Amino acid sequence: MIKKQLLTLILALLTFDIQAQTIEKPKSKDISMTIYNNDLALIRDIREVNFKKGINLISFEGVASNIKPESVMIEADDIRVLEQNYDYALLTAYNIAEKSVGQKVKTVRTNPQTGENIFDNATILSFQNGAPVLKFDYGIETNFDGRLVFENLPQNLNQKPTLAAKISSPKETLKDLMIAYLTNGLSWKTNYVADIKDEKMLDLTGWVSITNNSGISYQNASVQLIAGNVNEVKTYGIAPRNVMMLKTAALGVADMAVAENASVLPESFSAYQLYNLPNRTDIDDNQTKQLSLIEQFDVSYQKEGRINSGLYFSGDYASNFEKIHPDIYYIITNDKESNLGIALPQGIIRFYEKDSKGNLQFIGENSISQTAKGEKTELRLGQMFDVFVSGKVAEVKKIRDEVLKDKDGKCPRYKIVRQYRSVVDFHNGGDKKADIVFYQPLHAQTKILNESSKGAYSDKNANIYQWRILLNADEKKTLTFTAETTTEENRCN
Repeated sequence: MIKKQLLTLILALLTFDIQAQTIEKPKSKDISMTIYNNDLALIRDIREVNFKKGINLISFEGVASNIKPESVMIEADDIRVLEQNYDYALLTAYNIAEKSVGQKVKTVRTNPQTGENIFDNATILSFQNGAPVLKFDYGIETNFDGRLVFENLPQNLNQKPTLAAKISSPKETLKDLMIAYLTNGLSWKTNYVADIKDEKMLDLTGWVSITNNSGISYQNASVQLIAGNVNEVKTYGIAPRNVMMLKTAALGVADMAVAENASVLPESFSAYQLYNLPNRTDIDDNQTKQLSLIEQFDVSYQKEGRINSGLYFSGDYASNFEKIHPDIYYIITNDKESNLGIALPQGIIRFYEKDSKGNLQFIGENSISQTAKGEKTELRLGQMFDVFVSGKVAEVKKIRDEVLKDKDGKCPRYKIVRQYRSVVDFHNGGDKKADIVFYQPLHAQTKILNESSKGAYSDKNANIYQWRILLNADEKKTLTFTAETTTEENRCN
């Protein structure tokens, strides 16, 4: 009875050893990915695996060379992942030579006179910085000028970056297994084109540019994009290494099937915006690919010039400024009323407009940050060439000057009220209307009197007053107002 049990145990161990030596190399069946703004992507790779009962060694060739090995998750129903190992040593000329140190190789030199190949044998003693140290029968060469011929490839070199795993299965079965991992080297950004149609409407097109430097190509991949800043813990000075670990988490596989011509509408996901690109695509390594993301027609906008006043109201000084050109701002409200209302990822927006001959002209660009639905974006594109503004304080008048406190007559404190009568001239030399907003910073104890055009505070906290001046083509207008300030000053004898 004991002999029979011992024989059964030996057979079981032999069976385990045979299974352990059989390495499955399943091919990729389906690829999907989520790409983030900060040079990071989550790859989901489905592979069909023929599991044997017991321990299986699985080799997943063709994972990203910029993989974060510690982020790898492997999942399928009714299995246990015992170990994971990322093999990053690739089959390259450098690695072949480095792994062959101590081995004998053939060497080839070419006779410069006859072109004849001269063969010899040598042992590689060292291989540093791409230079071999070779031992021949006649001595040691440190500056070999020929070629090395290897009879055998070293072990543990892979044609592609490879993830190996030891997986336990309770039965023999064929099933889909998912590998999920984070990798650097994949990123995306958005570029927008705003085509100005008239004074109130524009067409907005958004293109997403995906850059792949992850080390592998992705074929027929489903792509999702996350807009928002995902926090990532940075580590420094750690070289790639083999990582052995226990399975610690699981990740579900989402259905990535999308209609062929579906619109790219974002959805709220956690604290971010998620974009599902409608069509599968190939993204080759070392490639930047552009895909259509947004196409909105007849989007409402406002255009205005903005100028910050060069006038200031202090003491008895009469300030002035000469011929300042307003900045050009295009203002878009991201809502349904403006025929938009789609969460816009950050990117660069370029504006184009047709001239009188119908030729498309570039008129400026700027960056937009993440813009949520209902949020307003204001973009400065340049300065108005045909519009300029000049201003001056025409008169400073002291209205009141009274003593507040007097310490023995040495350093009395006075309360002083002054009025600054100001004149600002606006000139539009162009052939189109111009909408100008004039901003005037004020001291805390200042009020505006006798305005020729009604203004208002645009920012009470910053104490900024503004006027909106509408100029027709080739028109001049003058704004006059009085700024009354109250200050306290010490006058020491």
